Amino acid sequence: MDSAAARGSTRRPAAEAGTAAEALARLAAERPAVAVIDVQLGDGCGIDLGRRIVAQTPCAVVLLTAFDWDVYLVQAWEAGAAAFIAKSAETEALVAAIWKAADGERAFSDAQRARIAAWRRDVAGRLALLSDREYAVLRLLAEGATNREIAAELGLAVKTVEAHVHGVLHKLRQSSRRAVQVWAQQHRIIAYGRPDAQQSRSSE
Repeated sequence: MDSAAARGSTRRPAAEAGTAAEALARLAAERPAVAVIDVQLGDGCGIDLGRRIVAQTPCAVVLLTAFDWDVYLVQAWEAGAAAFIAKSAETEALVAAIWKAADGERAFSDAQRARIAAWRRDVAGRLALLSDREYAVLRLLAEGATNREIAAELGLAVKTVEAHVHGVLHKLRQSSRRAVQVWAQQHRIIAYGRPDAQQSRSSE
């Protein structure tokens, strides 16, 4: 993690940290205006750290990633990050995002906002139709588990699992369990996690 502090009309790097634990200690000591956090940290997830920082401090968060995946972009937005920047982007893009973050603005581009909207409509919208049990079945389907393996993992009868698999296929508009597996892997459902509880249905 890098942090940038605003003093008067200047902005300068204030501190660096290699882990989430170090970052939290640095933030407490330096109190920067902006923290630039790598999505992949040595001891945890940068997005989770960013969410914690946004919730608990006035520091703005800019997330930096080597993987410009839609799932990370959506998570960054939902975590309250000020920006989500690919490491392949020009340095000027990162600098501009830091300046905007320091000024209290969110620096997500129109293209990024369109990707977020598409994800919410096409992926999160469908996931929200699943019950908690169906979602648990989906995660195991994404890993290639058989019905018997899912039944053993969740403590269910195979017939019950078959019914849940049918529900998953119907709600996600997929024609087969293989199609569900491909869809889930394509959208990195396991990395995303359960949709907002307010949007999901209760367990069946």
